[in-house]
Amino acid sequence: MDFKDYLIQQGVSEEQATTIVGGMPENNFYLASEEKLDERYEKLKQQKTQLEEQLQTNQSELDNLKKAAEGNEELSKQLQELQAKFDESEQSAKQQLAEQEKSFAVKLALKEANVLDEDIVMSLLNQETIQIVEGKPQGMEEQLKSLQENKPFLFQQEKTEEDPKPEIVFGGNPQQNENNDDPFAEKLAKYN
Repeated sequence: MDFKDYLIQQGVSEEQATTIVGGMPENNFYLASEEKLDERYEKLKQQKTQLEEQLQTNQSELDNLKKAAEGNEELSKQLQELQAKFDESEQSAKQQLAEQEKSFAVKLALKEANVLDEDIVMSLLNQETIQIVEGKPQGMEEQLKSLQENKPFLFQQEKTEEDPKPEIVFGGNPQQNENNDDPFAEKLAKYN
């Protein structure tokens, strides 16, 4: 059940629920899965920068230790092993950060494209062709256009004036006859 269905279940009309859900991004109201996605993305970029600086510091300290250990074979061997482990963990951390950055950038782009379910659309995208350039995903525009054409139900549709609007009648059924004659009374009068 999504938020719109929940609103309808609570007694809000479908038109009102659509208006509420459609106005949420404009007013910076988000559901937990997309709450402050742009702020979280900025924090992730800051964390990435801090980790890169930490890696550079560790590398320079390791280089200094290598220089100090010259001539001591056992210590040099330990430093080489440490360097190999460091290089491996650095590569793993860079790869993980790149994947997180890509995921956040793609989700942010999907939110801007008015996707109803980001997880479904992400599973349909070819992630291999998407590259992150200056924090923006490149190579997914064509894929989104194709999905919008082939699977429009995955995207929030804008209302058009051609949509039929239901007529709401208050106070029960509308009167069929303008006369206030009672049909039962008419039948009864024929037999009297």
